[in-house]
Amino acid sequence: MAQRDSWPALSFQLSQEVDRLFDELIYRPWGVRHAGEEEWNPQLDLYETATTFVLEADLPGVKKEDVSVTVENNELVLQGQRSFERTTARGNFYCSERRAGHFVRRLRLSASIDQKQIRAEFGDGVLRVTLPKVQQPEQPPGEQKAAKR
Repeated sequence: MAQRDSWPALSFQLSQEVDRLFDELIYRPWGVRHAGEEEWNPQLDLYETATTFVLEADLPGVKKEDVSVTVENNELVLQGQRSFERTTARGNFYCSERRAGHFVRRLRLSASIDQKQIRAEFGDGVLRVTLPKVQQPEQPPGEQKAAKR
């Protein structure tokens, strides 16, 4: 019976370890970490409208001044820091899933994005980055027919 009771805890630990390894392989392939800090990866949604791509990141507990959005080498780079105080010693936890520490998320930008028009807004724990598409110049109707020939 003791083995059966420990199975959910072992399963949970295994799941966390698989998530951690996946994060390291995909998001931090070179194992870059900041000394003394935990790392976490905020969850993202990326969707497309007729004129833009929109990226939304859940950043609960993160202060606006602790988040930066930059473009570096054709990548959108989201960086930040989340911290919270624990009132209970780590050894007294039964479950600890919330993460604090530094995060970095990178998204390769398509050539169809107008990098000069990228806008970010932050509110209610959600970062929304609007990535406008490059506007294609409209051709006069006569030129469209000539292009089809």
